[in-house]
Amino acid sequence: MQFSKTTGKFVLTKKGVFQHLLTGKKSYNHYLREGLQLEYLDLSLRLFCALVAGALIGVTRERIYKPAGLRTHSLICVGAAFITVLSTTVFVTAEHGDPGRVAAQIVSGIGFLGAGTILKKGFSVKGLTTAATLWVTAAVGMGFGSGEYLLSAVVTVFALMIVLFLKRIELLIGGRNLPRVLIVANNTQEMSRKVSEWFMDNGLTVESLEIDEDEESLSLLVEVSKSDAIKVKTLIVGLSRLKGIRSAELR
Repeated sequence: MQFSKTTGKFVLTKKGVFQHLLTGKKSYNHYLREGLQLEYLDLSLRLFCALVAGALIGVTRERIYKPAGLRTHSLICVGAAFITVLSTTVFVTAEHGDPGRVAAQIVSGIGFLGAGTILKKGFSVKGLTTAATLWVTAAVGMGFGSGEYLLSAVVTVFALMIVLFLKRIELLIGGRNLPRVLIVANNTQEMSRKVSEWFMDNGLTVESLEIDEDEESLSLLVEVSKSDAIKVKTLIVGLSRLKGIRSAELR
Protein backbone atom coordinates (compact mmCIF):
# COMPACT_ATOMS: atom_id res chain seq x y z
CA MET A 1 0.00 0.00 0.00
CA GLN A 2 1.52 3.30 -1.11
CA PHE A 3 0.32 6.89 -1.44
CA SER A 4 0.50 8.31 -4.97
CA LYS A 5 1.40 12.00 -5.15
CA THR A 6 0.27 12.09 -8.79
CA THR A 7 -3.34 11.04 -8.18
CA GLY A 8 -3.57 11.91 -4.50
CA LYS A 9 -4.79 8.38 -3.68
CA PHE A 10 -3.61 5.31 -1.84
CA VAL A 11 -2.79 2.60 -4.39
CA LEU A 12 -2.16 -1.10 -4.08
CA THR A 13 1.32 -2.19 -5.15
CA LYS A 14 1.44 -5.44 -7.11
CA LYS A 15 4.52 -6.69 -5.29
CA GLY A 16 3.01 -6.43 -1.83
CA VAL A 17 -0.36 -7.83 -2.85
CA PHE A 18 0.98 -10.85 -4.72
CA GLN A 19 3.38 -11.76 -1.92
CA HIS A 20 0.52 -12.01 0.52
CA LEU A 21 -1.75 -13.75 -1.99
CA LEU A 22 0.86 -16.46 -2.59
CA THR A 23 1.29 -17.04 1.11
CA GLY A 24 -2.48 -17.13 1.55
CA LYS A 25 -2.48 -14.53 4.30
CA LYS A 26 -4.96 -12.08 2.81
CA SER A 27 -7.33 -12.01 -0.15
CA TYR A 28 -7.36 -9.40 -2.91
CA ASN A 29 -10.80 -8.19 -1.78
CA HIS A 30 -9.31 -7.52 1.64
CA TYR A 31 -6.65 -5.31 0.10
CA LEU A 32 -9.24 -3.55 -2.01
CA ARG A 33 -11.37 -2.79 1.04
CA GLU A 34 -8.28 -1.69 2.96
CA GLY A 35 -7.24 0.67 0.19
CA LEU A 36 -10.69 2.25 -0.02
CA GLN A 37 -10.80 2.72 3.74
CA LEU A 38 -7.43 4.47 3.77
CA GLU A 39 -8.40 6.62 0.80
CA TYR A 40 -11.67 7.78 2.39
CA LEU A 41 -9.86 8.38 5.67
CA ASP A 42 -7.39 10.66 3.91
CA LEU A 43 -10.14 12.52 2.03
CA SER A 44 -12.13 12.97 5.25
CA LEU A 45 -9.01 14.31 6.95
CA ARG A 46 -8.63 16.90 4.18
CA LEU A 47 -12.20 18.12 4.69
CA PHE A 48 -11.81 18.20 8.47
CA CYS A 49 -8.61 20.26 8.24
CA ALA A 50 -10.39 22.65 5.88
CA LEU A 51 -13.24 22.98 8.38
CA VAL A 52 -10.84 23.83 11.22
CA ALA A 53 -8.89 26.35 9.11
CA GLY A 54 -12.05 28.06 7.87
CA ALA A 55 -13.43 28.24 11.40
CA LEU A 56 -10.23 29.81 12.74
CA ILE A 57 -10.27 32.52 10.09
CA GLY A 58 -14.01 33.01 10.55
CA VAL A 59 -13.66 33.54 14.29
CA THR A 60 -11.48 36.60 13.68
CA ARG A 61 -14.31 38.16 11.67
CA GLU A 62 -17.10 36.96 13.96
CA ARG A 63 -15.54 38.57 17.03
CA ILE A 64 -15.80 42.03 15.44
CA TYR A 65 -19.35 41.42 14.19
CA LYS A 66 -18.66 41.18 10.46
CA PRO A 67 -21.46 39.81 8.23
CA ALA A 68 -19.26 36.99 6.92
CA GLY A 69 -18.17 35.23 10.10
CA LEU A 70 -17.62 31.76 11.49
CA ARG A 71 -20.23 29.84 9.50
CA THR A 72 -19.56 31.59 6.19
CA HIS A 73 -15.81 31.03 6.26
CA SER A 74 -16.19 27.43 7.44
CA LEU A 75 -18.65 26.62 4.65
CA ILE A 76 -16.48 28.25 2.00
CA CYS A 77 -13.34 26.42 3.12
CA VAL A 78 -15.05 23.02 3.30
CA GLY A 79 -16.86 23.61 0.01
CA ALA A 80 -13.66 24.59 -1.79
CA ALA A 81 -11.89 21.55 -0.35
CA PHE A 82 -14.69 19.20 -1.40
CA ILE A 83 -14.82 20.56 -4.95
CA THR A 84 -11.04 20.19 -5.20
CA VAL A 85 -11.27 16.62 -3.91
CA LEU A 86 -13.90 15.80 -6.52
CA SER A 87 -11.86 17.37 -9.30
CA THR A 88 -8.72 15.40 -8.35
CA THR A 89 -10.39 12.05 -7.63
CA VAL A 90 -13.41 11.81 -9.93
CA PHE A 91 -12.52 13.87 -12.99
CA VAL A 92 -8.88 12.78 -13.03
CA THR A 93 -10.04 9.30 -14.07
CA ALA A 94 -12.03 10.59 -17.04
CA GLU A 95 -10.36 10.06 -20.39
CA HIS A 96 -11.21 13.51 -21.73
CA GLY A 97 -11.75 15.36 -18.45
CA ASP A 98 -9.69 18.24 -17.12
CA PRO A 99 -9.33 17.99 -13.32
CA GLY A 100 -8.30 21.64 -13.03
CA ARG A 101 -11.36 23.02 -14.79
CA VAL A 102 -13.80 22.40 -11.94
CA ALA A 103 -11.41 23.68 -9.25
CA ALA A 104 -10.72 26.83 -11.30
CA GLN A 105 -14.37 27.83 -11.02
CA ILE A 106 -13.94 28.21 -7.26
CA VAL A 107 -11.91 31.37 -7.82
CA SER A 108 -14.63 32.88 -10.03
CA GLY A 109 -17.38 31.94 -7.59
CA ILE A 110 -15.59 33.43 -4.60
CA GLY A 111 -15.00 36.59 -6.62
CA PHE A 112 -18.75 37.11 -6.98
CA LEU A 113 -19.34 36.26 -3.33
CA GLY A 114 -16.60 38.65 -2.18
CA ALA A 115 -17.98 41.45 -4.35
CA GLY A 116 -21.28 41.11 -2.52
CA THR A 117 -19.62 41.86 0.81
CA ILE A 118 -18.15 45.19 -0.36
CA LEU A 119 -20.44 48.12 0.39
CA LYS A 120 -19.93 51.81 -0.38
CA LYS A 121 -21.93 54.45 1.39
CA GLY A 122 -20.85 58.05 1.10
CA PHE A 123 -17.11 58.19 1.73
CA SER A 124 -17.10 54.86 3.54
CA VAL A 125 -16.12 51.61 1.82
CA LYS A 126 -16.74 48.52 3.92
CA GLY A 127 -16.05 44.84 3.40
CA LEU A 128 -12.72 44.88 1.56
CA THR A 129 -10.91 42.90 4.25
CA THR A 130 -13.83 40.49 4.58
CA ALA A 131 -13.81 39.89 0.82
CA ALA A 132 -10.07 39.23 0.97
CA THR A 133 -10.45 36.75 3.85
CA LEU A 134 -13.14 34.89 1.89
CA TRP A 135 -10.78 34.62 -1.08
CA VAL A 136 -7.88 33.37 1.08
CA THR A 137 -10.19 30.94 2.89
CA ALA A 138 -11.20 29.41 -0.43
CA ALA A 139 -7.53 29.11 -1.40
CA VAL A 140 -6.78 27.35 1.89
CA GLY A 141 -9.67 24.97 1.27
CA MET A 142 -8.32 24.16 -2.19
CA GLY A 143 -4.90 23.50 -0.65
CA PHE A 144 -6.27 21.04 1.89
CA GLY A 145 -8.47 19.47 -0.76
CA SER A 146 -5.43 18.74 -2.92
CA GLY A 147 -3.59 17.18 0.02
CA GLU A 148 -1.12 20.01 0.69
CA TYR A 149 -1.51 19.92 4.48
CA LEU A 150 1.65 21.73 5.52
CA LEU A 151 1.45 24.51 2.94
CA SER A 152 -2.23 25.12 3.67
CA ALA A 153 -1.57 25.24 7.41
CA VAL A 154 1.18 27.82 6.86
CA VAL A 155 -1.14 30.00 4.75
CA THR A 156 -3.80 29.73 7.48
CA VAL A 157 -1.32 30.97 10.08
CA PHE A 158 -0.28 33.83 7.80
CA ALA A 159 -3.92 34.83 7.27
CA LEU A 160 -4.55 34.86 11.03
CA MET A 161 -1.45 36.98 11.62
CA ILE A 162 -2.51 39.48 8.96
CA VAL A 163 -6.06 39.86 10.27
CA LEU A 164 -5.13 40.00 13.95
CA PHE A 165 -1.90 41.99 14.04
CA LEU A 166 -1.27 44.02 10.88
CA LYS A 167 -3.95 46.60 11.67
CA ARG A 168 -2.05 47.57 14.81
CA ILE A 169 1.17 47.86 12.82
CA GLU A 170 -0.62 50.06 10.25
CA LEU A 171 -1.57 52.47 12.99
CA LEU A 172 1.95 52.55 14.41
CA ILE A 173 3.70 53.23 11.11
CA GLY A 174 0.95 55.44 9.66
CA GLY A 175 0.35 53.11 6.76
CA ARG A 176 -3.00 54.73 6.05
CA ASN A 177 -1.80 58.30 6.48
CA LEU A 178 -3.88 59.52 9.45
CA PRO A 179 -5.98 57.34 11.77
CA ARG A 180 -9.65 57.73 10.91
CA VAL A 181 -12.76 57.21 12.99
CA LEU A 182 -16.03 56.52 11.20
CA ILE A 183 -19.07 57.59 13.23
CA VAL A 184 -22.68 56.87 12.33
CA ALA A 185 -25.20 58.88 14.39
CA ASN A 186 -28.72 60.21 14.40
CA ASN A 187 -29.10 63.20 12.11
CA THR A 188 -29.61 66.09 14.52
CA GLN A 189 -28.44 69.69 14.37
CA GLU A 190 -26.08 69.47 17.34
CA MET A 191 -24.57 66.04 16.64
CA SER A 192 -21.53 67.39 14.72
CA ARG A 193 -20.76 69.83 17.52
CA LYS A 194 -21.25 67.09 20.11
CA VAL A 195 -18.73 64.81 18.38
CA SER A 196 -16.18 67.61 17.97
CA GLU A 197 -16.45 68.47 21.65
CA TRP A 198 -15.90 64.84 22.61
CA PHE A 199 -12.61 64.75 20.69
CA MET A 200 -11.47 68.01 22.26
CA ASP A 201 -12.43 66.95 25.79
CA ASN A 202 -10.36 63.76 25.42
CA GLY A 203 -7.29 65.62 24.18
CA LEU A 204 -7.47 64.30 20.61
CA THR A 205 -6.30 66.50 17.75
CA VAL A 206 -8.80 66.55 14.87
CA GLU A 207 -7.02 67.05 11.55
CA SER A 208 -10.12 66.90 9.34
CA LEU A 209 -13.84 66.19 9.51
CA GLU A 210 -16.00 64.99 6.61
CA ILE A 211 -19.78 64.74 6.83
CA ASP A 212 -22.24 62.71 4.77
CA GLU A 213 -25.90 62.80 5.71
CA ASP A 214 -29.34 61.66 4.69
CA GLU A 215 -32.77 62.06 6.24
CA GLU A 216 -32.23 59.59 9.08
CA SER A 217 -28.50 59.24 9.72
CA LEU A 218 -25.34 61.30 9.85
CA SER A 219 -21.93 59.84 8.95
CA LEU A 220 -18.77 61.58 10.12
CA LEU A 221 -15.27 60.64 9.08
CA VAL A 222 -12.81 62.14 11.57
CA GLU A 223 -9.06 62.10 10.97
CA VAL A 224 -6.91 62.48 14.06
CA SER A 225 -3.22 63.09 14.55
CA LYS A 226 -0.81 60.15 14.18
CA SER A 227 0.36 60.69 17.72
CA ASP A 228 -3.18 59.98 18.94
CA ALA A 229 -3.51 56.65 17.10
CA ILE A 230 -3.17 54.43 20.16
CA LYS A 231 -5.14 56.77 22.40
CA VAL A 232 -8.16 56.97 20.12
CA LYS A 233 -8.33 53.18 19.96
CA THR A 234 -8.73 52.96 23.73
CA LEU A 235 -11.30 55.77 23.87
CA ILE A 236 -13.48 54.76 20.93
CA VAL A 237 -15.65 52.50 23.10
CA GLY A 238 -16.70 55.52 25.15
CA LEU A 239 -17.59 57.42 21.98
CA SER A 240 -19.92 54.65 20.80
CA ARG A 241 -21.82 54.90 24.09
CA LEU A 242 -22.73 58.55 23.66
CA LYS A 243 -26.41 59.30 23.21
CA GLY A 244 -27.34 59.48 19.55
CA ILE A 245 -24.25 57.58 18.34
CA ARG A 246 -25.18 54.40 16.48
CA SER A 247 -21.67 53.11 15.84
CA ALA A 248 -18.04 54.24 15.97
CA GLU A 249 -15.15 52.29 14.50
CA LEU A 250 -11.50 52.84 13.67
CA ARG A 251 -10.74 52.72 9.97
